[in-house]
Amino acid sequence: MGTGGVQQVDEVGHVGHLELFHLLLHHRRREAGHERDVAHRLGHRDVLEPGLQASQLRHYDDLDGYARHLADALPNATLIAFTGTPISFTDRNTREVFGDYIDIYDLTRAVADGVTVPVYYEPRLVTVGFDDGVTAEQLDAAADELTRDLDETERDQVERSVAVINSIYGAPERLRTLAADIVEHWEKRRARVITEIEGPGKGLIVCATREIAANLYSAIVELRPDWHSDAIDGGRIKVVYSGTASDQPPISDHVRRESENKVIKKRLATAEDPLELVIVKDMMLTGYDSPPLHTLYLDRPLKGALLMQTLARVNRTFRGKSAGLLVAYAPLTDNLAHALAEYTLSDQRERPMGRDVGEAVELARALVEQLRDLVRPVNWRAKLGTPRGWMDAARLLTAWLRDPRNPGNRVAEGHATLTDRYRHLTTQLGRAWALSAGADNLADIADEVRFYVEVRAWVAKLDAAEREASGRPVPEEVARALLAVVEDSTDSRDVIDIYQMAQITPPDFDHLAPSVLEEAQASQNPQLAIEALRAALLLEAARVSGRNLVRQQTFGDRVADVINRYTNGQLTSAEVLLELWRTAEEIASEARRGEQFDPPLGTDELAVYDAVAANDSAMEVLGQPVLGQIARELVEMLRRDAKTDWTVRDDVRASIRAKIKRLLRKYKYPPDRSEEAVKLVVQQMEVLSRGQGGRSH
Repeated sequence: MGTGGVQQVDEVGHVGHLELFHLLLHHRRREAGHERDVAHRLGHRDVLEPGLQASQLRHYDDLDGYARHLADALPNATLIAFTGTPISFTDRNTREVFGDYIDIYDLTRAVADGVTVPVYYEPRLVTVGFDDGVTAEQLDAAADELTRDLDETERDQVERSVAVINSIYGAPERLRTLAADIVEHWEKRRARVITEIEGPGKGLIVCATREIAANLYSAIVELRPDWHSDAIDGGRIKVVYSGTASDQPPISDHVRRESENKVIKKRLATAEDPLELVIVKDMMLTGYDSPPLHTLYLDRPLKGALLMQTLARVNRTFRGKSAGLLVAYAPLTDNLAHALAEYTLSDQRERPMGRDVGEAVELARALVEQLRDLVRPVNWRAKLGTPRGWMDAARLLTAWLRDPRNPGNRVAEGHATLTDRYRHLTTQLGRAWALSAGADNLADIADEVRFYVEVRAWVAKLDAAEREASGRPVPEEVARALLAVVEDSTDSRDVIDIYQMAQITPPDFDHLAPSVLEEAQASQNPQLAIEALRAALLLEAARVSGRNLVRQQTFGDRVADVINRYTNGQLTSAEVLLELWRTAEEIASEARRGEQFDPPLGTDELAVYDAVAANDSAMEVLGQPVLGQIARELVEMLRRDAKTDWTVRDDVRASIRAKIKRLLRKYKYPPDRSEEAVKLVVQQMEVLSRGQGGRSH
């Protein structure tokens, strides 16, 4: 509804208390003949249609400001605006148009809620050589011209701006320096985020002009030729910008159809795709979402809402991503401060966007001090002088951290154990280290950081082995820790096996050799030997007992009892290893246990036999042969009478239960325990049904 000649809503009496909202479209159609100085009319039908009032940057124009026209036309209406980038310029101001804020969900709250991650700021300025008569202020002004909506009258001015920027930011020597720094920084950065996001992730390089973007690409692939590929779906680096048929090389080398650019954008958003870096001018800076994107290399001046929107490309949550990183090659400190001034006081204080990477450096040093205090009782450094010093030191510290007898691990339920505290501190350290990858002033603690993070991977390996062996899922944070890669320590990278950690031979349950027990008892780190043997026992028990509920429980309880007695100081490490070895011998003979019966029992029959034999009085009264026959007939009945969906049909389940009871009465199964036996047999038969039954010997 325009402001002149159109009846205002407050004059329309029948509208009453109608709550009015209207959708403002960012790309609304312009009817033929509408010029910038013509007010747009809003018809009566539009007034009655419900919608949503949303603010977009182009609605701040005084002449063509749809939001302001709507406010003038509907003075009694409530206008509600939603914006992620409030602005405050002399000619455009969010609050001037829409009024004061009703509610603010700021970036600090978003980070606290886990909706986004903070973004750190690392200035890495590459020297700019100004031509005679060109100042830094003029260069910023030239860059501003590139972000404005253009018309024909502005073209000459913008072309002059491009020429200025190309001659300064695009100077050949500067681009070679910039390319070398980006390559070095990215290779360090990608290696250090692997433990967080299970891969190298993605980076975005923002240049001031298309010519600079094209030339920077050439400089980078000259350093890393294998990163280049002519194929749209190949290569580790691409350039994305728009262009026309009149463009000349090197700009035209990267001008593609929109459909091809969409393929590249999709590749950058796909974590598993080998594409890692994309160079842009202004495409993909707003409205583009790539959760694996974690690093932004900015080589052009940006300010205000566009700067904040650009930073938001790297604040998306993804797997274990702890933070995004802005690497600024252009002066941004003042612009960043001014942009944040439009946000809440908590955002200005907490700085969820634009934290100085120096904070990560300080945090890394503080965390190393905390870790030193935590592991002070262990003199792991004394091992470093031996030929296998790194490995021996890691074994010593890992064993100490995992020892259940350690007072730090004997805490009340709900409290953090020593292992939990170490894992928490090293996880934080790994994140801080990844952010401070380019900091030279951390060289003195680099080896120590690598050691602590490596031990975390060892601890995670033992955590995972314990969980897998007991059938529990491996937490995501543990799985990520297993991906830890320690640079400059080749021998430690090979240690991914719990038996190598413990320095024992993996037991072969088909041919158990006493030498394995001897190795374990002679280990310098018996805790690691105990953990390795326990994991092996539980995995083998699960394999040989298959779907046998009783035997799985029996072996699991037996191993747990041994470990509990060890934790409580009732067994020495040598005695624990002996007890575990005896259990290993029993597990090794489990696969042949059915051969003791005449005729032999298959694995399904043996599972049902264990269910009916779990009652001690039944074994005393009936004996092994009769219980074996009951198991054979129960399995035969299951195959004959049970339908594929019997476990979810109450009527069929009731029929199966009745047949089990009749069979037990037939053989005079002790009635005092028959209900328990029926329940256990039904549970066992349900498990067998899920595996489709079948006799095996």
